[in-house]
Amino acid sequence: MKVKGPSGSKGPNNIRKVAKNMSGDGSFSDSLKETGNTLGDLGVSQITGSAGVEGILAAQNSDSTIDERRLRQRLMTYGDDLLDRLEDIRLGILIGHFSKQRLTELARRMRQKREKSKDPALDEILAEIELRAEVEIAKYARGT
Repeated sequence: MKVKGPSGSKGPNNIRKVAKNMSGDGSFSDSLKETGNTLGDLGVSQITGSAGVEGILAAQNSDSTIDERRLRQRLMTYGDDLLDRLEDIRLGILIGHFSKQRLTELARRMRQKREKSKDPALDEILAEIELRAEVEIAKYARGT
């Protein structure tokens, strides 16, 4: 097959015709302008303003939830500590080696101010533990 020099092809002419037909009446560019105006009318502050307030409120709510969990954990640790001390006293009485020091530690721990939780059930349980500890302290004080 013999290749002859450059010759005019119908390709570029066809492309120009297609490009001319694509430019049309400019309806596509008009629709872009309308869309741009619609978004511009909303304003940035309207879009992010409500999201910012909701984010701040959510952060504050999560902080209070974390604080409540920490308080609850501290109170549960306090209750566990009292129960452990009562158990030590009980075991000491059972084996016949009662330690006055353990009882004074329990009394000292009881004198510390306990925080109140927002959970009435937890407060009730802690009050029962404290009452039991007070009874044990009173029994020992009366017996000596």
